[in-house]
Amino acid sequence: MTVHPVISRYSSAQDLIAGLVTAAANRGHPLRLLDAWRPVPELSALGQQAFVAELTAHLPQTANPAQAVRSRMVWQCTLRTDPDRAPATDHRFAEVARRILAATGIAAPGDPTACRWVLIRTDPHEARLLAPLARADQSLAETSRDRSLALAVCQLAEHEDRNPRFTAARSAPAPRGTVVAAPPAAVPQAAARPLHRSP
Repeated sequence: MTVHPVISRYSSAQDLIAGLVTAAANRGHPLRLLDAWRPVPELSALGQQAFVAELTAHLPQTANPAQAVRSRMVWQCTLRTDPDRAPATDHRFAEVARRILAATGIAAPGDPTACRWVLIRTDPHEARLLAPLARADQSLAETSRDRSLALAVCQLAEHEDRNPRFTAARSAPAPRGTVVAAPPAAVPQAAARPLHRSP
């Protein structure tokens, strides 16, 4: 599976998700929620506004719309696969998304103050990973290397798919002293920036 990550930033998660819903309806491909920071049902069963409010609960309140546009604190990583090949499974999209979140430090496993996030499948060859960049500890996730780290994760996933023995080796317990390939190290949380910065 070849996954191409494309990263962008937005000012409003509500507008972003509403746009995805409208585009999916026009294409005849309803959105499907694949994974999130907490267990959730299908997107259609959720109150969209209430869910977005929960997703963005850690974002600071902005004084005016212009300030929100400048901050652009909603992070999105679009994951696309080759349209000429079989689509990736939901499980594989979710696996790659979680690795990207861990590698970038946006949501490392076991971090109780990690950013909230959601993975939405928009069509057979695409999924959108959304994460407001405000952490629960009132700091801002560091994303200066997000593009290179996301690309490295996707390249590793492609290598695994083309080399089943490599995947099996990563899954097996490693002998003491053996180095096993792994996703890039997460950005240390010490690098997180304060959420509220002085002008």
